[in-house]
Amino acid sequence: MSGKYLTIAEIAERWICSKDYVRKLIISGQLSGTKLGGWKVRQDELLRYEKAREKADMEALRQQRIGFIPGA
Repeated sequence: MSGKYLTIAEIAERWICSKDYVRKLIISGQLSGTKLGGWKVRQDELLRYEKAREKADMEALRQQRIGFIPGA
């Protein structure tokens, strides 16, 4: 995949969140980053994380819908 790196600021802008949140994900190991004059994340790693989050969110939504009984 792509060897392009994104900065914490670029990711925060993409996700519309704080830089501290992105930094927290990297430090906790949920998002793989490298220190290259500051934290950087490979574009393919970012896409992997986003896809995994989307899958988890869809599963949570599915679980919520299973408990929903129309007309009850």
